[in-house]
Amino acid sequence: MLNRQFYAVLLLLSVAAVFNPAFLYAQPTEETASTATPAGSVESLEKNLGLHFYGDVRFRFMYMVQGQDYAPTYVNTPSLAFIDHELNYRIRARFGVEKSFGDDYQAGLCVITAGNGDPTDPYWTLSGGATFLNVGLDQAYLTWSPGFLNHELTLSGGKIANPLTYTPITWSEDVMPEGIGLQFTPAKDTRFSVLYFRLQDNGPATIEGNGADPFMADIQAQQEFDLGEAKVALTAGYQYVSNVSSFETGDAGVTSYLSNPTNPPGAPLSITSKGMVGDASNGDQIPEMHVIEGILNVSHTIGEEKIPVLWTLHGALNLSSFTINSASNANVAVNNPGLNDPNDLALFAGLEVGKADHKGEWAGGVQWAYIEPDAVFAAFNDPNPGTGHNNNTWFMGHVELGLEDGLTLNVQQYVDWHTDYDVFDTQPTNLFGTTSRDPMLKILIDVTSKF
Repeated sequence: MLNRQFYAVLLLLSVAAVFNPAFLYAQPTEETASTATPAGSVESLEKNLGLHFYGDVRFRFMYMVQGQDYAPTYVNTPSLAFIDHELNYRIRARFGVEKSFGDDYQAGLCVITAGNGDPTDPYWTLSGGATFLNVGLDQAYLTWSPGFLNHELTLSGGKIANPLTYTPITWSEDVMPEGIGLQFTPAKDTRFSVLYFRLQDNGPATIEGNGADPFMADIQAQQEFDLGEAKVALTAGYQYVSNVSSFETGDAGVTSYLSNPTNPPGAPLSITSKGMVGDASNGDQIPEMHVIEGILNVSHTIGEEKIPVLWTLHGALNLSSFTINSASNANVAVNNPGLNDPNDLALFAGLEVGKADHKGEWAGGVQWAYIEPDAVFAAFNDPNPGTGHNNNTWFMGHVELGLEDGLTLNVQQYVDWHTDYDVFDTQPTNLFGTTSRDPMLKILIDVTSKF
């Protein structure tokens, strides 16, 4: 309770600092009171203390619906003809402050709304009679970029901004890793990125491995090419995830997940609630992961207005996965005994046009993605398509409009299927994202203000 009260006070102080920061320092004199403005007060505070404030607030309308088409018989099930629809009003807010110490050091702190503790879903769902919901830590970091190396190397520690290049198949934009990040730029167009992400700190024998501490390690190399009218960036990467099975929800959790992946019995990092499946021929365990990836970005402009365009292709391959068949999955043995599906590939293609940073500006884009159940580590990738994360393939289109400077309206439409339905229950259910092969239709309408 004390922790909640602390965060509540911190959030109120943060909001007050944005909208009326004068309370943090001496009130204006009579001579200056007539000319003082909120914007000027914030600028004065930032200048006097050497701080930079930032943040955003997003209101989200979400609607999802799915029909019923039971997979093994490929026919409609009259008793479960319609699964249901879901409508939510949600909000996400962040407020942060950062400070530079000379040219080499920077520190920052940012708080964020927090739902159920899932780092990919920091939204408050508006319900419960306006009760105060959780507030979490978005970032808390120290950064060092030494001048004697011409600031070509940047080392960050704490809860940090993601230093990697990524797309929705590997990371959600809301996830801030906890650990150490390093970026090295030996030349203007060349960059190396390293991330060590401490996933869990365990005492002796608390999980399989007699107290091992699961972690994720990433390394990427990126090379950019200036082709005149277009710029091309090529990124190659490798990811290792240790003790993956420690994030399954246990034997009972795996069984529960196969019937209802939308209602995980375990912690927010439960990967079996996010589309991954264990190998029944190996105690329902998911092996440690060795994932290689490649990303191609091509950017250019069109028209006299120089409208920005970005094309993206991304592929990831898990070298240590297993095949989904009747031996590795009990439900497959009933639903489709002859199945022999790969379980290691994720693909993404996207196109973005325009920017909507200012009033009257617009942007839009389309996405296609395909993620097999164990292709990537499911704890941190995109939760928005369908029920989110792995065992997903989707199309998405969106249109964004600048309502005012710093205020945007973004409308996104998802059409989502699973890549492998046979791992689900052997009887039809009326739960989102389980046995029905009808597409999940989801619309997100976001109004976002940045300050």
